[in-house]
Amino acid sequence: MADIPDIVAEVNERMDMLEKKREISIAASRSIIRLTKRAIHAIHTDGEHKGPLNDAVSEFKELLNSIQDEPEIMFSGPVSDAMAELTEACILSSIVTDTDVPSHKTLNVTPQSWAMGLADCLGELRRILLAHLMCDRTDDARRVFDVMETVCDSVLSFDIPDAILPIRRKQDVARSVMERTRTDITHALIMKRN
Repeated sequence: MADIPDIVAEVNERMDMLEKKREISIAASRSIIRLTKRAIHAIHTDGEHKGPLNDAVSEFKELLNSIQDEPEIMFSGPVSDAMAELTEACILSSIVTDTDVPSHKTLNVTPQSWAMGLADCLGELRRILLAHLMCDRTDDARRVFDVMETVCDSVLSFDIPDAILPIRRKQDVARSVMERTRTDITHALIMKRN
């Protein structure tokens, strides 16, 4: 018969190591999310967003290196949240700088996190569009709206069970954001004509 206390000791050692990596991943995920939020804020205030975004990407790479052999941690909620936030910031940055949108492979995030990050971009794009409208830059607002339509259509194209991709609520939000934005831009264009 196997020596149960030895096996238990080995299992406990493994669980202790996973717990430490989990704590590290939670702290790293929080830091990445803070940096991506700073980058997004800088995009809206015409500030320098590349610094915080590059820092977030670097921290994310470090996090992945530390947990790549631990699927229990890699696919946990905090890490998935960090992946989605990083995706959102990177996609938004690529849109405002008119560069190629990074794929999930480029960012080294899960396809699910990438899709969730893409969905979250719509709200940030709406903020940019409204800023253009407030400054009477309707041509810029129209260009942003065209991008928003592409993003929304892409988000709505996901028809996957929630167990794989829990995006249905974000799809409902996307529809609502687009309808409100369509109304806002229509009113602005009518006002400009009068």
